[in-house]
Amino acid sequence: MKSNIAKIKSKYNAGMELIEKFKFEFERVGGVFIKTSHKKVLDDISNIITIENVNQIFVEKFENEIDEVLKNLPVSQIITQPHSVEQLASVDASITGCDFLIAETGTIVFTHKENRFKSSLLLPRIHIVIADTKKFCPTFEEFFTKIDKNFDSIFMVTGPSRTADIEKVIVLGVHGPQKIYLLLIS
Repeated sequence: MKSNIAKIKSKYNAGMELIEKFKFEFERVGGVFIKTSHKKVLDDISNIITIENVNQIFVEKFENEIDEVLKNLPVSQIITQPHSVEQLASVDASITGCDFLIAETGTIVFTHKENRFKSSLLLPRIHIVIADTKKFCPTFEEFFTKIDKNFDSIFMVTGPSRTADIEKVIVLGVHGPQKIYLLLIS
């Protein structure tokens, strides 16, 4: 029988493997993975804002200490309650949480409920997702056993939007964000 320390080490290693698998798959399809902490998250988002030349941003409500941090973003306008799809289409970036991270494919899962604006996931050119390690599922099979059935739709995002419809050349950002950042708080 394993000792408690051995069980903890085993669980820790399994968690690290999920993170590394997700990171590999997410970056393979063009996502940007950043491991951060509560103390560093404002600096990391500020760097993204500077690099991507973001002036207007939509910020989803997180209902934790992240909300306070996000009030200090270096942008000209922070929108927390969009009034229309057009308003969301005019922002440069959105910051949202997510519901699950599927390690086997590097997929970010969003379940749509009344408190989440679907357009915030699709319209801005930059999407910044903030998640913690509790969101990981190793496989889609496990995800479907864990998901709460109280939602009206699911968005599964594996990297930035891409298409090869035009002359068989891959173009990013046609049907969604051009760039997706995942900030994993550990």
